[in-house]
This record gives sequence, C-alpha cells and structure tokens, in this order.
Amino acid sequence: MKYLKPALAALMLANPVFADEATDAATSFINSPVQQKLLNDMLSPEMVLAQMQANAGGALNDDQISVLVRIVTEELNAIRPMMEEAMIEGAAEAFTIEEINALNEFYNSEIGGAAMSKMTPYMQATMGSLGPAIQAMQQNIARRAQEALQ
Repeated sequence: MKYLKPALAALMLANPVFADEATDAATSFINSPVQQKLLNDMLSPEMVLAQMQANAGGALNDDQISVLVRIVTEELNAIRPMMEEAMIEGAAEAFTIEEINALNEFYNSEIGGAAMSKMTPYMQATMGSLGPAIQAMQQNIARRAQEALQ
C-alpha cells in the first residue's frame, strides 16, 4: 500500500494528459511573480556581491570583486532560462499537481508573499555569517582529501 501512491503518480506522469497538467501547474508556479522575484533577487548583483564578499575573506580588492560580480551575474543570467526550465521539470516530477497548486496558492497569498520577501535578506545574512566557516571547511576538505588520497 505504501508504494501505491508513488506508483500511481509515476503512471499519471507517464500519461501525457497528467504530465501536461503537472508541467502547466509547475510552469505557473515558477513563473509566478513571487517566484520570479525570488529568482531576480538570488541572481542579482547584490546577492552575488554578498557571496563574493563572504567568500573572498579579504583576498580580493573592491575592483576585483566588482569585476567578478559582473562576470558571475552575466553568466547566471545567461543560464537563467535553463534554470527555470529545470525548475519547472523538477517541480512537475517532484510534486503532485495538488502540491504545486498549494505552493502556488501559499506563495501568492499575503503571508506567503511576505515570507518570500524575507527569503533573500535571510539567505544573505545566513550565508554571509557562514562564509568564513564554509571557506575554512572547504580548505579542510581539500587538505584531508589530499592527505587521504596520497
């Protein structure tokens, strides 16, 4: 019985009618104003700058960071259509139509929109505070991996 729902979902997605409905629902969700604003914010130069500053750890000057922010922002914007398509396909595969519709309804509600408007500053603050720890962790992983693989 516990496998019945996933099996039915797989059969429904294999059926073009249900797959089209799921894709349509996922497209509506990803193209909603709230999700588009989240993507705009995540791919913005300001977000890239915050990440660069958190990860650079003083190793780069402001001019170097500015150049990198421009390059990264341009590259992110170049792949945005692929990102959105992957998000649509992923949502259509991962969620039921009802779940996508519920997400869409929530995020487009007053409280859902308010929560989403706080997501970017929340992530900037969180990632900014974790930047030095993540950088140290990456260095530790590289060192330990090199030692273990020699």
